[in-house]
Amino acid sequence: MTKRILAALTTISFVLLAFVSPQLAQERQVGGNASEGTRSPKSCQGENQAVRKPVSAAEAEAIRADLIRLYAESEAMINYLAGYEFIRQSEAMKNYDSVRLELVNHRRQFEQMPIDSVLAHTGIWQDKQLMNRLVKLSQKVRTDVKLRDAIEKSEQYLKSSKQQLDSLSNSAAANSRSARGVIAAPAYIPPTCDFNDPSNYPSGVDLGISNGVSIALHLAVDLTPSEILAACVVAPSPVRIAFAIASGVADQVNNALQAVAVNAASCEKLRFNIEDKLKDDRGITTVLANVNYYLSFMLKSVRASLSVATGAGVPINCGNARLTEASAFFDGSDNFTGATGQNRLEAYRLLRAAYQNIGAASCVQ
Repeated sequence: MTKRILAALTTISFVLLAFVSPQLAQERQVGGNASEGTRSPKSCQGENQAVRKPVSAAEAEAIRADLIRLYAESEAMINYLAGYEFIRQSEAMKNYDSVRLELVNHRRQFEQMPIDSVLAHTGIWQDKQLMNRLVKLSQKVRTDVKLRDAIEKSEQYLKSSKQQLDSLSNSAAANSRSARGVIAAPAYIPPTCDFNDPSNYPSGVDLGISNGVSIALHLAVDLTPSEILAACVVAPSPVRIAFAIASGVADQVNNALQAVAVNAASCEKLRFNIEDKLKDDRGITTVLANVNYYLSFMLKSVRASLSVATGAGVPINCGNARLTEASAFFDGSDNFTGATGQNRLEAYRLLRAAYQNIGAASCVQ
């Protein structure tokens, strides 16, 4: 566990150190000054000549190549995120396609731009290290295996719980309150559990990786020039907007992972408690409590356990028969409908027998 935590911390440190620019304290605005709105072509040309470092034609061509690569990588990052349907439908990706088209158009303009026009951009993109770091961060978002695993865990959970990324991300606070609450409390919010794979939830490493990338993307937005020159007219930078979109997505995925982790921890704790009660008669006091959620959870847990055991080749004897008998006390949504104390005990007895049939030498009645 210690090694996994250290691995996460190392990754976060690596991502953050990659953005400690030697020019962090320098203003990164057009002409080196704070933005004052759209500038006229006349003032733009004079100010740029005053602040731009003199460069040769060869250096300008190198800047052109760096800009083309930066725009291409930013476009690839947006396309990668849009490849996940659950991300593409999120609020953070709203209007992403127009930003992608802007990146494509500007990249093509740089490819065909005369050398004199390229020189006009050197006052904005003088920091080659920053461009290289943005490119590397974009590549990391697209290629990091652990980050991809974390994203896919969010996707799997969303599919199993039939939720959207926006709603799950926004519910992180509510899930946290639920985990600290008591099931019998009137305001209790039941967790959404994956009964077939209850232990598959984000680890501390998953959360560390997603959080580290999120922080790095926010730093990238802060360091990237907010404006560019297009025909000597100031316009919003599509690169900065692309990284802002990516940082918003990273925030939502990170929130979703935290919500999943809180949910899963609650589910696993409750599952262990209920399965322990299925071993003998100690569960009677639990099911007699006037809280139907215990019995509903027990039904789902036993059903999933029988299914997993069958898939693994473990004998379940007459477990499914007992489960069918117990299901008579529940509706189609697995809500307990037996009402009386005697029915609660009968439902519990049948579910306990179904569970004890897993791996038993003979049928447990």
